[in-house]
Amino acid sequence: MALSKAEIAARYGTALFDYAQDMDALTAVHADLQELAKAISNYPQILKVFSDPIFNSAEKAHSLSVIAEGLTKEVQNFLNLLLDYDHFLELPAIIDCFNSLYNQKEKIATGVAISAVALDEQQLQKLGAGYAQKYGLKKVILKNEVDQGLIGGVVLKVGDCVIDGSVKNKLNKIRAQLINKN
Repeated sequence: MALSKAEIAARYGTALFDYAQDMDALTAVHADLQELAKAISNYPQILKVFSDPIFNSAEKAHSLSVIAEGLTKEVQNFLNLLLDYDHFLELPAIIDCFNSLYNQKEKIATGVAISAVALDEQQLQKLGAGYAQKYGLKKVILKNEVDQGLIGGVVLKVGDCVIDGSVKNKLNKIRAQLINKN
């Protein structure tokens, strides 16, 4: 029975995480995977080259050795493993799984700051630092989404936690209190 893409990503991502941890190369592997993720994002056709049957194994291996030059030995070995088992298309999902495990170990959370106006990087970092301090995390990495319907304030979504500090929410609470008094 064939494994689903999610199962493949979970197995390989966990295996790479454990391998990197055993080799005491977790931070270096994480950094390499971030670079790979950027490259894949900018050039998604890279994945297709390594899964295309038109290219033979030797051509794929040579292309991979050129691309993987400068990466840690652990990542090079892992990419060769993906190539050997024809799971290169799952690499983005594998990287996501690895990142999730890495962030959990390093007490790093990711989330979204939804605001009525765009927030700059400094504002996002300040919000993330405040959240991290309050919840005992090392770091919180936030992305910004704009929702003009909030009127003002910010809604933070980190993991399962939602903190709604929007003006819209506060007005809705006042409205509910007024309705309950009548």
